[in-house]
Amino acid sequence: MTGEQLKALRERRGLTQTQMAAFVNELTGRRYDKQRLSKWETGKEALPREVMGRLLLLDLERPESPLPRRGTTVAVGLQKGGTAKTATSINLAFILARAGNRVLLVDADPQGNATVHVGVPQTDVVALTEAGKVLYHALMGKTPLDTVIRPTSVDGLDVVPSSIALASADTELPGNLTNAQTALAEMLDGVRERYDVIVIDCAPNLGAVTINALTAADYVLVPCQAEPHAILGVSAFLDTVAKIQRRLNPRLEVLGILPTMVNPRQTQDRSSLDDIQRLWGDSRRVFPPVPRATIYAQAAGANVITLDADIGAPGVESYAAIAAALLTAMGRLQETVDAA
Repeated sequence: MTGEQLKALRERRGLTQTQMAAFVNELTGRRYDKQRLSKWETGKEALPREVMGRLLLLDLERPESPLPRRGTTVAVGLQKGGTAKTATSINLAFILARAGNRVLLVDADPQGNATVHVGVPQTDVVALTEAGKVLYHALMGKTPLDTVIRPTSVDGLDVVPSSIALASADTELPGNLTNAQTALAEMLDGVRERYDVIVIDCAPNLGAVTINALTAADYVLVPCQAEPHAILGVSAFLDTVAKIQRRLNPRLEVLGILPTMVNPRQTQDRSSLDDIQRLWGDSRRVFPPVPRATIYAQAAGANVITLDADIGAPGVESYAAIAAALLTAMGRLQETVDAA
């Protein structure tokens, strides 16, 4: 958030600098004054990351609306591993929930990392798998989705947990000729009206479950590590998305490409960012890159959501930009529905 953006936010709220400083103090528990706020707005001092993170969330807040919830669905995918799909999914889900949306996170990766990171202990994952209450069982029609959905510690955020059992679905789904590619969409149809947004964390492959996720989605977000092999993977993945659009899901749109784990001091990372812009900058939205930062590894090691641990973590600007783009797209989608 730049000083100009901070000033614009203050003016939208009709606050003086003194009033805005008091408001920031209420948000953060700090003691900033008008002079400090003025320095932030003019760029003489950098806006503290904690303040910036909280204000970005504030700017995304969902106003009270009589409109029904639609369960707009975004799949986060790329067939290459190690591109921060799970970190992107959970932080996006978190920021949307904190902005006042009802969010369902669907862990569609047999590794189950998203499940653990939103607070489901590994021991519980084992127990849920044995009890038939993970995504695999709902997807294969063995149990209702309602029995699988679990709340998390984040207000407004629920999760459909996953486990290694889901790996079997990639071989079992193709044998189901009635809904081999639409099982996930049909399953989610029963709960869409409860949620504003459904975020699907896809596996790093193009198996049957990932195809189901793309068939169920309104939008797809593509995290891409700033390195050549990941960029090649994006091209192949976008080809698959185009096939899904033609054959199975004509409403699917590419929300954008998110460069991840970027170290701007590295020549290769800067070169890869240039390549991403050159290849897709004119035809796709390329979101601000998420920098490489140790807090992501620390959060993963502690099985927590990075932004829940530190709302000012590097990359919060990127996730806020994605959330804003998605909420804007949801507004256009609602206008289309209303006009129909």
